[in-house]
This record gives sequence, C-alpha cells and structure tokens, in this order.
Amino acid sequence: MARLGESKAVLTALSLAALLFVGLHVSPRHPINARVRSFRLQKHLLLPARAHAVPPAAALPDSAVPTATSQPSGLCSNASTYLANTEFWGGVVSWGDQNIVGSAEECCRSCAEYQPTIEMQAGRPCTTFIYNPETKSCWLKNTREEHLSKPGRGPNVPWTSGVNTGPYRACEDCTIPSQFYGCIGKATCNTTRHCGSPAIDGYANVVPSCLDNSTEAQVYLSLLREGVRLEAHAEEGADFDGLGVRWGIGHKKANWSECEAACIAHKPTPAGGPFSKLPCNVWTWCGRERCWEPDAHSHSFGDCWLKFTEQPESPEVNMRIPMSKPYMRRHARDIESGVPWVSGVLLAPGKTLTNGTWGPRAFW
Repeated sequence: MARLGESKAVLTALSLAALLFVGLHVSPRHPINARVRSFRLQKHLLLPARAHAVPPAAALPDSAVPTATSQPSGLCSNASTYLANTEFWGGVVSWGDQNIVGSAEECCRSCAEYQPTIEMQAGRPCTTFIYNPETKSCWLKNTREEHLSKPGRGPNVPWTSGVNTGPYRACEDCTIPSQFYGCIGKATCNTTRHCGSPAIDGYANVVPSCLDNSTEAQVYLSLLREGVRLEAHAEEGADFDGLGVRWGIGHKKANWSECEAACIAHKPTPAGGPFSKLPCNVWTWCGRERCWEPDAHSHSFGDCWLKFTEQPESPEVNMRIPMSKPYMRRHARDIESGVPWVSGVLLAPGKTLTNGTWGPRAFW
C-alpha cells in the first residue's frame, strides 16, 4: 500500500510537470503518466502465452530432439579431443562474441553443459565447439554428422575445435503449448493480426499491400484526415516492433517526447519506401550513446523510428526486461545495463493499452 501511495504522488507531480514540459494535449493518460505506469509494471510483465487462441498445428522435426548418447569419461580433459587449426561448420547455438572463455577446455565444457532451447536451431544440442585462442571467443554449434568429416583445416585457420558426443541436455522449452497467443519462438507465432507478425523470417515475407489495405491502416488514415486526437502512451526500457514509415537512423530527436510528437505529426506519402503510405502509430527512441538491437545496424542517441503496426493496443514487444533465460544467455553483454529504448503507441479513441505480446524478435 505504501508503494501505491508513493506511485500516486509521483504520478501527480509528473502530471503537473508535463503541462510545462511537453506542450502536447494532456489527458488522464498523458505519455508521461503512461511512461511511469508502464515502467512500474515492467517488474511484473512476463508476457505469458495466453490460452484463448488455438495455434496452427506445428511439430518439431526429429532432428530438433536431442538424443542421449554415452559421453567418454574426461572428454574435455582428453588432449585428443582438441583439433588445432580446425573449424567445424554448423548451425550456431551460442554466439562466440557473447561466450568469452579462457581456454579450449572451458569452451568444451561450455558445449557439454549447453542447455538447448527452441530459440536456437529448433532446440538442437551443441555437438561441436570452436575456440579462438587469440580472441577467446567460444562458438557452440550443431554440426550434422555428414559435415563432421569435412571441417575447415590448414595453417591459417586460427580455430581449435572439438566434437561433443553427448549425452546432451534435453530441450526444456521445445514442447509447444496446445494454446497460446503471440510468439513463443522466432517463427512460432499465433496472432490475430490480419497481415501476421512481420518480423517472422526477418521481415522477408511482409506484404506492403496487405498492410496498406488493412482495417487498422484505414482507420488511422481516417482519424488523421479528421484531425482526431489520439491517445499517446510511452514506456521506458522497452522496444516495440513495427514497419518503419520513417527510417530511424539519422532521424534524430533530442528526447522521447520529441519522437512521440514526430509520430503524431507524421504524414503518409505515396512517394518513399514500401511502407511510406502507412500512418505512424508506434515509435521507438534511442536514449543512450549506443542502443543495441539484434540486427546489422548501428543505433545511436536520438535515433527516432516511426512505425506502423496492426493492433497497436497490443504491441509486439522486441525487448523488455525480464527477457527469457536463453535470450539473456545469448545477449547478456549487450543488455547488461537494461533495454536502452523508449517506445510508445498512439491509440484510437476507445482503445485500451495492454502489455502486448512477445514478437519474433524477442527470440532472435
């Protein structure tokens, strides 16, 4: 109860400050109020799978299920395990730049102790490890049997590699719930969005015309033409997904409220990128010198991404602490100080913001 009273006092003070600071429409759900409310809720947000929607049938391939075999005693203490100037090919189950260890033996143990997850190689185990003595990076891979006899070898290959013959730990999250809503993997989603979850397959299968003709787009375009004021909500320490209607790199704003204002003021245009005809109803702003994302881009302070999504009242969340344990193992160094983004949505009158669901990027 004391925390509730404290929250009310903080919200009251920030509401008064907002009138002087932002200069936008102030409602009982003003962005500053929403930001504090959302930030406090973060501690309780786990985005569990919801049981009111039945997903399409899905089954993991047989190769995704780890098999238990007998591991030779002292595998990692046996010198014959290690092959110098050798690199095994295979699907990565743990990235080396996030797995820095002091020796090849530690890398071997890392492979032997690896906990499979559906988020990486569909739950396959670590069967090979690749260690760089100079960088100390330890890459864990799942190498198919037919590829074990064809590694990269030569005096210029800097890697020391080895094979883990098992036994392997079981994948604890590979059993797909019979009912769920949202995403429980990078390619395992059940959504009521008409055009689907765009980040599946790295946005490769997004159909711009589907979004252009979606009910959501038409509603927001109509509200924009009529000058209807939208309800703005923001959340600190969160990254919401959406299709970029305004590229964020180089689109700098001094603070998150300026980014929100840019989303409110955005005017769709037929001339531009594939999503330029869409309105803005989601935005994300980088609030640190460097803002990490699991993509190939470099994001820096002030980057303001303007986006469109179906059902913005239930945003697809890319990042929000706490993330899953496998995600944190993969990206612990990248988000060791928390999620650097501030995100927000603009809602049509009558819509109520929910905690949203995990999107595909939450499993990258």
